[in-house]
Amino acid sequence: GAWRDRPLLPDVARFVGKGLAYQNALVYWYNHYPDEGFTGPHFDVLDRCIVVGGGLASIDVVKILNFELYKRALAARGIRVTAHQLEHDGIPHVLAAHGLTQAALGVHGATLYYRREKSAMPVAPLPDHPTPAQRDKTAQVRAKVMDKVIEKYLVHFEPNAAPISPIIEGERMVGLTFQRTRTVDGKLVHIEAERLDVRAPMVVSSIGSIPRAIPGLPMRGELVDFEIGESGELRG
Repeated sequence: GAWRDRPLLPDVARFVGKGLAYQNALVYWYNHYPDEGFTGPHFDVLDRCIVVGGGLASIDVVKILNFELYKRALAARGIRVTAHQLEHDGIPHVLAAHGLTQAALGVHGATLYYRREKSAMPVAPLPDHPTPAQRDKTAQVRAKVMDKVIEKYLVHFEPNAAPISPIIEGERMVGLTFQRTRTVDGKLVHIEAERLDVRAPMVVSSIGSIPRAIPGLPMRGELVDFEIGESGELRG
């Protein structure tokens, strides 16, 4: 039931559809736009889009963007491929089967920006009360997952970059300013002097989903207020 996207930054809602997209609407479009009679919002997937995230959903988003880019670039050469082929075989394999390379197609692809290191991505869970060895193992698994995504789907990855403000031109968001970070004793530290301006035709926010508030259900912040989480019993 968590279909409401967590806001990327304060006061950027006005740029939705004007350079800013959220993951839920984008994924819904991707799953339904081939359907006959689909009349929902349309997204123009352009090269060099950026995605802000770090979890499994954000990996889906960068894959979606690259699938669309490469399907279109191949179609321009008379080569029809499906998302299933790209997903299963990997983009480099599909290109090689047609005697092509990423450079030959001229596709740069999407970039995922994450506020922490690759090894901290929440793409593999830590066990309860982990030992130091388990923490190290999980960090290795997380990094390996992202390395595989980069290799197989030709996405780019930029760690230690936390978005702090939009780049605006006229009525559009044309990118983001990021602040560099590092992890010190397990805590995220912002490096005030190091900022990075990144321009992009579209910014996709994939930083998590939260429940829509339902009248009559108690809320605690942005979450439903469960008294007993295991059973789903609501407070009051």
